[in-house]
Amino acid sequence: MSARVPTVERPSGKTLVAVLAAVGASVGCAAAVVWHVAVAGSSDVASGIGTEYIRPNWFPASLYLAGAGLAIGLIAASFLVDSGLRIVQDRQRSRLQLFMLLIVIGAALGASSALAWTHWPPQRAELASEPLSGQVLSFWQRGTDITPPASDFGWTAYTAYLEGDQDRATFRPTIDHPWLVFPIGGVLIAALAALTLSLRDFRLTVLSDQDSV
Repeated sequence: MSARVPTVERPSGKTLVAVLAAVGASVGCAAAVVWHVAVAGSSDVASGIGTEYIRPNWFPASLYLAGAGLAIGLIAASFLVDSGLRIVQDRQRSRLQLFMLLIVIGAALGASSALAWTHWPPQRAELASEPLSGQVLSFWQRGTDITPPASDFGWTAYTAYLEGDQDRATFRPTIDHPWLVFPIGGVLIAALAALTLSLRDFRLTVLSDQDSV
């Protein structure tokens, strides 16, 4: 009676898919937050004139950005899994490869966000009419923002305030270099994910010929 040869379980690609999907969705959600708190650097607004920020509504714009990040992560994961890459729990392996992979993915996701920001950033423009400026001042005196009804798939909502009351306005950071800000943000999110995984002894590996049998 011949001895039974033990079979080695082939590492699954589900962990890698889940990680890249989570990183993609996280970068997309972070981009959605930026769309609501930041403004583009260029501005032609005259001093002393009211300012409006045309920005997307939280829904469905956040769903668009998170969904786009998720889709990019899943597409990247499908190619990487087909190439034999896997995430396994093995303390003996180096954690460098996992960091490098996720940082590259994070930078790519950030670059995609920068591309979107370049074409569809929250806009700054003069308020349309004097009555609206007076209405803004009235709302400011009551501590309320003006938010007209949204249209065009949620991409026309804005918050307005008078230039003289900027110190009372909500914090609005300015992004002058989106191709620097968004990739760095994507890298930081991806590096945090890699650090979390590496602390739990997860490492990146490539299937060998023996594993693929």
